[in-house]
Amino acid sequence: MADKTLRLLAAQINLNGTFHHSCSFKNTNVPLIFVLQVERSSSGTLFTIVSGDEKHSLTVYDPNKDTHRMLAEFIESIANGRMDTAEPATPRVLAESFDRGQLLDTNQQESLNQLVRNGGSLLLDVGLGEPISLAVHRTQSSKGITAILVAGDNCPRTQCFTAYGDDQHSFKRLLQSLNHLVASAASAQLAA
Repeated sequence: MADKTLRLLAAQINLNGTFHHSCSFKNTNVPLIFVLQVERSSSGTLFTIVSGDEKHSLTVYDPNKDTHRMLAEFIESIANGRMDTAEPATPRVLAESFDRGQLLDTNQQESLNQLVRNGGSLLLDVGLGEPISLAVHRTQSSKGITAILVAGDNCPRTQCFTAYGDDQHSFKRLLQSLNHLVASAASAQLAA
């Protein structure tokens, strides 16, 4: 996404209102024309992206300085039409010396389940030194989720996908992607 659009998003996430955008992406020749609706409240911020007859929304409960980047990745995943596939977004790299055991404790698993059921955002501490940021959008047109996972700040590793199916399938897919992202980030830490 262009720097100009990122700067606009950074300003607009702090406002209530409706904003019209047209932006180009590296993977497509046709610009995405969409309307961004921002609704801020005391419990979080609802971002709604309307493009043609499609409507996607993302709720962020704890906005921070990188919220505009999370929103930009969400918009880019809509533009690219990413679908659920058998392969994860990043290579399957397992760090043998990184002993994860059970990745999430019971409370974290319940938080992840709630995120799949309701949508929103979540920070998970999985022992990497920096938390994993997750944003989940419940699709409107059919059962499923669109998820964005980000590990790290300086050199972030990101996964974005849409999974169609019931909550149990969506939870399994999100947990699988989280496992791959953590393994990839852990192997990068060990290599550094």
